[in-house]
Amino acid sequence: MDGSMKPTTSLSHAELSDDVLYGIAQLALESIDGIRLLSPPARVGELLTGRRTKGIRVERTDGGVRVELNVRIRYGLVIPEVARAAQTAVRDAMHSMTGLDVEKVALTVIGIDLDKPAKADE
Repeated sequence: MDGSMKPTTSLSHAELSDDVLYGIAQLALESIDGIRLLSPPARVGELLTGRRTKGIRVERTDGGVRVELNVRIRYGLVIPEVARAAQTAVRDAMHSMTGLDVEKVALTVIGIDLDKPAKADE
């Protein structure tokens, strides 16, 4: 196995790469209206490998995983409601698809997206 496919989790006879865990979290967030991931500043390891986590950090622990999300939310939405929906979606998807215990889904709202309303005469 090359370094980019480093196994992170063993599931009986299957292994999951970090990319799979990031993908699950990203797909779960895509189901939530009004939220999008924000790319954090690059870390040295990401610069060297060319991989960026796009606002998602997954940390493996002895008991499961912890997920950190950096997001932007669309203006006008109730931030706590959207944040809870995103946390629940990620936790449920990660657990149901991998069987891992999701210890924590930390979500940080980095900014607000301003949608420009369409003009009535257009």
